[in-house]
Amino acid sequence: MANFPSVLKTISLFSLCLLITLLFDPAYADPDPPYKLCSDVRGYVENSTFQKNLHSLLNSLPSNASVSKLYNTSTGNEPHRVYGLYMCLNYVTNEICHNCINTAHLDIVRICPSSTESVVWEETCQLRYSDVKFYGELNVADNIVSANKKNVSDPKKFENTVKEKLRELAKQAAYDASAKMYATGDVPFEDKVIYALVQCTRDLSGDDCGKCLQQAIEDVLRKYYFSIGARLMSRSCYLRYELYGFYKGATEASISSSPNNNKGDGEYF
Repeated sequence: MANFPSVLKTISLFSLCLLITLLFDPAYADPDPPYKLCSDVRGYVENSTFQKNLHSLLNSLPSNASVSKLYNTSTGNEPHRVYGLYMCLNYVTNEICHNCINTAHLDIVRICPSSTESVVWEETCQLRYSDVKFYGELNVADNIVSANKKNVSDPKKFENTVKEKLRELAKQAAYDASAKMYATGDVPFEDKVIYALVQCTRDLSGDDCGKCLQQAIEDVLRKYYFSIGARLMSRSCYLRYELYGFYKGATEASISSSPNNNKGDGEYF
């Protein structure tokens, strides 16, 4: 007969290991925005020149977001200079972009206090700042994935369909100059339709945009190939796919062709 205390100890150790894995898995994200990456390597001092430059930079961004969906700037002089960049998803209006960046510039100092390098992703935009110049530099470290908890019935078939569509869109975004590093598309899947979106920050070269999106595709499908929807947040690019038309411009023909369309409104993790 098994020793009962030993069994309990084994279960407790397993549960602890599982919890640690979830907490420190870089692909794990909170269920809802804002998603974040906060540097814990370097910090700034309260009321320092860097903090003043940071607040000045962040406060300038919402007004720019009223007229531009991508913007980078810097404030101050070395060694206290702050570099910043924001990107709104291309399908949103300037008003939505402004509102999103207005939220992001408040969230980033609230959830990443004293960080000299941080990124936040809201529902339709991302905002990034650093004490090191990063414009034009590809960065796919610490990509974050958020996925729907609902699963598909045929994961392998779904994975292959999503992968093919995302690769097609990645090529379009990276190498079609008229696309401006943004692409959307849909593809039938059984009695439903998969909608997908990819976008890169336009400070990147076409090759780096392609590399960022290929890494994003690998990361999201390696981890959550069985989920009915997912999004991946990178410092340099973004992708998302769902079983409903989440972006403006999703065609009515595509939606109506799916009589049992599942909007995929399950809980995210």
